[in-house]
Amino acid sequence: MKDYTELNQAIIKNVGGAENISNVIHCATRLRFTLKDGTKFDAEAIKELKGVLGTTVAGGLHQVLIGTQVGDVYAQLMEMPEIKAQGIVSAGAIDENLDKEKVGLFDRFTRMMSDVYSPFIPLLATGGIASGIIGLLANMGIVDSTGLTYQAFYSIFYSLIYFFPILLAFTAAKHFKCNQYVAAALGACIMYPGVADLLVTGEQATLLGINFPAYNFSGSFIPILMSVFCMSYFERFLKKSLPQVVQFILVPLLCLSVFVPLTIIVFGPVGGVIANLISSIYNIVAGNNILVSVVFGGIFSLVILLGMHWAVTPILLGVMATQGFEPALAAGGMGNYAALGVCLAVAVFAKNANDKTTAASSAFTNALCGITEPSLYGIILRDKLLIGTMVLSGAVAGLVLGIGKVAATNFAFSGILAFSAWFGCVNFPMYCAGIATSIILSFVLTATLIKSGKVKEFDK
Repeated sequence: MKDYTELNQAIIKNVGGAENISNVIHCATRLRFTLKDGTKFDAEAIKELKGVLGTTVAGGLHQVLIGTQVGDVYAQLMEMPEIKAQGIVSAGAIDENLDKEKVGLFDRFTRMMSDVYSPFIPLLATGGIASGIIGLLANMGIVDSTGLTYQAFYSIFYSLIYFFPILLAFTAAKHFKCNQYVAAALGACIMYPGVADLLVTGEQATLLGINFPAYNFSGSFIPILMSVFCMSYFERFLKKSLPQVVQFILVPLLCLSVFVPLTIIVFGPVGGVIANLISSIYNIVAGNNILVSVVFGGIFSLVILLGMHWAVTPILLGVMATQGFEPALAAGGMGNYAALGVCLAVAVFAKNANDKTTAASSAFTNALCGITEPSLYGIILRDKLLIGTMVLSGAVAGLVLGIGKVAATNFAFSGILAFSAWFGCVNFPMYCAGIATSIILSFVLTATLIKSGKVKEFDK
């Protein structure tokens, strides 16, 4: 493993020192710092460091883009003496004492959604690949769609969607700082077949003599988040009120005894109302399939860049879980392919050797894994015309998908490794046509801009 000690020392220095770090986590390409004083974050100095592709601030987190080697950088960062001296542990929860005046409500919401959902994104993507391959084999008649082989591989994705309340309860409890295993048990209780089979959304049910409109929790996320959030306060109250000698038994017992029925009677129906409201708004927005595809094709890469996708993706997954397909998830990947076309053109036509190398490596990462941050930070964000090229190409490709009524039937990234997950999407040929449109158009436009001298950044 390469030694990243110098890089980590420089990053620590320019985020205000280890004493300014409350917590640090990482995603596929970025280090994400929770800082006590965000004004000490020297973005310009960090951008100049060798091994850093860029910086951004989103969701109240100060982020340093490293690239695909971020896991190794993070592992060594957590072993740095100054980090250990602050008591910062690997993948710790967000500091509860962060100055809320500096983090807005929306930022706190997106941070929460990131903490809760991000651990499952690789699993969802992996499951999408497995279900895509087994679906293709079933359509070809190689695998019996009613047999155990099909169901076993099909479940890799759809079991995650079905049992989301259990998974989300676990990660939500970590974020809200309560017992993760009690929260997971809460999620399991409401998904237990003896309970779930009696909860038919919209029909009347009775629990403890109380009549209420039932809500089936399969694939939902709003009720369990509300429930775990409230349970975290109840758990703290119990720990302050009960003698420590009985907390081991009574705290989980009381939490589950109170919040299992409360989730079924209150949070389920309330979450259902919120979910229906969101669905109604979505249906209004998505009433024009072409418009939705054009918008998501053009701007979703920038939404991801800003970290705002955590406020959108769960809603799209919920829609897909309900109706079995969702168009915006398919169109959203077109911006990734547009970024790939831009980088390929820069790799071919740029005169600067370093730029050519950066563009080629970014294009490779994008093409293989669907990770766009190296492309965005290393190449595209350096010139507004390239940003415009990516947005325009993604939007045109979205138009192609909209005309073809393309829709995702499972969650998947863009890129070669995840491509099989798209075999089962609605109108796969038009999905491929959209990809080709995005890459070719962005390549041609970027090549034209560079050769005409309008993008001088790469003419050195």
